[in-house]
Amino acid sequence: MKNAPIILFIYNRPEHTKKTLEALSENTLSKESELFIFADGPKENASPEQISKIEKTRSIAKSQKWCGKVTVFESKVNKGLAASITEGVTKIINEAGEAIVLEDDIVTGKYFLEFMNEALEKYRDEKKVWHITAWRVPVRARKDAAFFYPNMDCWSWATWKDRWQHYEKNPEKLKKTFTPDMIKRFNMDGTEGGNWWQVEENIAGRLNTWAIFWLATIFLNKGLCLAPAKSLVRNIGMDNSGVHCGEEAMQTIKGSIDLRIRKFPEIIETDEYEYEKIKEFKRILNGCIRTPAKTRIKREIKHLLKKWGLK
Repeated sequence: MKNAPIILFIYNRPEHTKKTLEALSENTLSKESELFIFADGPKENASPEQISKIEKTRSIAKSQKWCGKVTVFESKVNKGLAASITEGVTKIINEAGEAIVLEDDIVTGKYFLEFMNEALEKYRDEKKVWHITAWRVPVRARKDAAFFYPNMDCWSWATWKDRWQHYEKNPEKLKKTFTPDMIKRFNMDGTEGGNWWQVEENIAGRLNTWAIFWLATIFLNKGLCLAPAKSLVRNIGMDNSGVHCGEEAMQTIKGSIDLRIRKFPEIIETDEYEYEKIKEFKRILNGCIRTPAKTRIKREIKHLLKKWGLK
């Protein structure tokens, strides 16, 4: 079995990129895999400091043979993450038929490539399966199992050419197509309001993203995503260093990510038990995110006063 090509997108975070590449190089299949790195270019008004970070990031990418074969594409202009990913994935997947995709802040466990390649091979002809991810929210789960759910996580992912060819970024079309019931399901039964919000923000021009439209493509085609019960990757970019990812301690993976997934589902359908755990996590996560700090503090004081019998 030939391993799928790996695509990595980098920009101006040298330390994150270095950690991502070091972890990838320690994967059990890294020496047998081909890596394509797409380095975005500086913005028109980039400062000398920003240009220096871009150059340092590229230097790290070219400093070692991180996988069996490494090719670096350096853009002279700034395309932005959405265009970089769309163009880069399309280029490689059209040539190879499948691909594994990473961004510059995803540290992988040493069995990450094993999981992704095995899943790509196993479900290649299962047309209901559209997406594979090695990310899982930090919840209690079976360590060596994988499951299906009707959503998409892009903190490490893989797919096939015949699925990716349906990708379309057309928020205005989605606005006309989606009914209130569809929006609720798209928002993970109301637990993740940020999904449809992203579509509207793209329409308004306040956001320029890609992943939400891949999710919409999967959703409209009634596709499923495969994920491990325990995360095989860790996002190190939740430190406000990236364009679209802020600090969020709740999503930090604290345990080991060096796990080998041995149990893959034979029945191609949503695992409702595992999906419910994700939705419950989202309820708590989004409740914390959207509650203003003053309100949270007031609630905590009220709780403590009640606990101490003072109210």
